[in-house]
Amino acid sequence: MRIAFFNWRDIRHPYAGGAEVYVHQVMKRFAEKGHRVTLFSSAFPGCKTKETIDNIEHIRYGGKFSIYLKSYFCYKKSIEGSYDIIVESINGMPFLTPLFAKEKTIAFVHQLTRENWYSALPFPIAFMGYHLEDLLLGPYKKCHAIGSSDSTRLDLERIGFSKVHSINPGNDMKRASVEKENNPTIIYLGRLIKSKNINHAIIAFKKIKERFGNAKLWIVGSGPEENSLRSLSRHLGLENDIIFFGHVNEDKKAELLSRSHLMLFPGTREGWGITVIEASACGTPVIGYDVPGLRDSIRPGTNGALVKYGDFNAMAGSAISLLSNKDSLRKLSESSVKHSAQFTWDRTAESFLSVIEEAVK
Repeated sequence: MRIAFFNWRDIRHPYAGGAEVYVHQVMKRFAEKGHRVTLFSSAFPGCKTKETIDNIEHIRYGGKFSIYLKSYFCYKKSIEGSYDIIVESINGMPFLTPLFAKEKTIAFVHQLTRENWYSALPFPIAFMGYHLEDLLLGPYKKCHAIGSSDSTRLDLERIGFSKVHSINPGNDMKRASVEKENNPTIIYLGRLIKSKNINHAIIAFKKIKERFGNAKLWIVGSGPEENSLRSLSRHLGLENDIIFFGHVNEDKKAELLSRSHLMLFPGTREGWGITVIEASACGTPVIGYDVPGLRDSIRPGTNGALVKYGDFNAMAGSAISLLSNKDSLRKLSESSVKHSAQFTWDRTAESFLSVIEEAVK
């Protein structure tokens, strides 16, 4: 089968996140099964316009915004008549392929963007995106659609989608052969962007430190909010207790997750939260906000806890409660590892491919 994917970014993009990991992992497995797979995504400084990664053909064109305007011309030049189906990965602005493509489209919607528009884009564009999101998704309502969580599936069904499949991401993270830190150690892992509310994690950590004076917070990831987060750390007198690791490779990520006791994830909304299951695989329970996506990947009492959105006092309180009871924390850590074992990329790719085959037929 010949499968064309559209995605805003690819796995090599400097700001690649969970959506890019998901797309790459399933495409890689499709290619291993002998399917021809091509990803069309935006260019970035220093990139090649064409390259092959894990037997996936990558074609890069346009920039952060112009990629959408150029999609029609990309389709006419490189896709029309050469592929069996198009999978459009929608994480905010859609490419609108059903309006011009002859091939069938599968809408892979990670999450409805909603209030995240204001976190990622300047005012005029964010305002239009927020108020036009349902309209922009209108052309896809008769298409097969895939959401990365039940929260996304339900959101799509509420706005009129009828053929929606919920397929959770997989996980290939393994616990590193290291011990937990002697001092209470909290970690945040992910992009440093406004919608992740990392400032809430820092404020919650200040309250945790008032109870555990030797506690540390590790912030792992990169992004445009780093300078403001460093400034907040200094303002709260925590510059010696918070370590910014920046972007790290997979081995270092596994090591840091395995050494931590808890992860804080105060996101606004998620498609799923791949880092939640990565932390779980490393025996690190996650405390997150009770929002779409996170309420799917975090199972209270199994691999973490959920608190009301925006209530960083409750987030701190939940962390203090677990850190104060080593036996409960140990049991939750063990349960987290067991829970993570059910999520595999092979299973995710098989389910995804079955939807593609159904749509093609």
